[in-house]
Amino acid sequence: MKKAIPLIVLAAGLTLLISSCSDNSGKAESTSTITNAVENIQATQASVTAVLEEKLPAPYTLANIKNAMEEYINYRLWLYPSKVELNASPKSFDPYIGKTIGVEVRVYESSSGEKRVYAQTSIGDWWLTEFKTSNGIVYSDNQVSKEDTGLWPEGNYEVAGTFELKVQEPHKPNYGASARKDKMIAAAENHLKNVCNDLLRGEEGEIWSGTTAYLENFYEYEEVVSTWLVRPDGYLWSSGVSLSEENGKFNATGIKGFAIDDINKLDKYDLTRYGFDRGTQDAVRQLTCNGDDQIQ
Repeated sequence: MKKAIPLIVLAAGLTLLISSCSDNSGKAESTSTITNAVENIQATQASVTAVLEEKLPAPYTLANIKNAMEEYINYRLWLYPSKVELNASPKSFDPYIGKTIGVEVRVYESSSGEKRVYAQTSIGDWWLTEFKTSNGIVYSDNQVSKEDTGLWPEGNYEVAGTFELKVQEPHKPNYGASARKDKMIAAAENHLKNVCNDLLRGEEGEIWSGTTAYLENFYEYEEVVSTWLVRPDGYLWSSGVSLSEENGKFNATGIKGFAIDDINKLDKYDLTRYGFDRGTQDAVRQLTCNGDDQIQ
């Protein structure tokens, strides 16, 4: 395994230089010497970073990997905080809010030559964050540990760079916007309208009148999005919608879901209740099924 080139020697050299100049601190040439040394170290650091970054396969860069890492951490904190039932895990980022963590970017190469990008943090060396690409978007949606059989990358790796990031307080994710995503939303929304109309026209259509239907916001790289339908009596139906693209158009297909008799009776930190609250607050579309078979 190849490790990143340490810059400790350079930093130590700067410390010695500053120390040697302390007796002549009042002289302008000492300040100039120190400034030049700092600039040389910064130039060396930039050169080393550039050499390491060349190991990354396109379209990965240290910048978009850092952005993806920050977005992934926030997404986990926003939707799956440790305070919610069943969410607490050694992989949780909650204990590190407000703290700075170090990140080492690795490129693993399989025996077939396939290159995959992961990041290992200073939190621990027993788990990795995996990065992927879709339509030019670099993202992460998964963490793997050494105990995850078949998921932990095999083979040697090369370090492609390092950086630090501060774990921020959770905030609404940046789900992004694009013309392509607009098409995805339109397909999912049309599916949701059809579901609503089917319920209204069914044998028990009256009990579905006034139902609020939500399309949860999502990232463009996702292939399945979530929907929530809640009746005035609190009965909840949640299911996914699979989106497939063909010739620039999207088709939406419903996926089997689950029901809750009364979502309002669940504790706010219940796993389903918390997901419902977050999902409906962040909804990209909200519809109301009324008794005239119309969607508002």
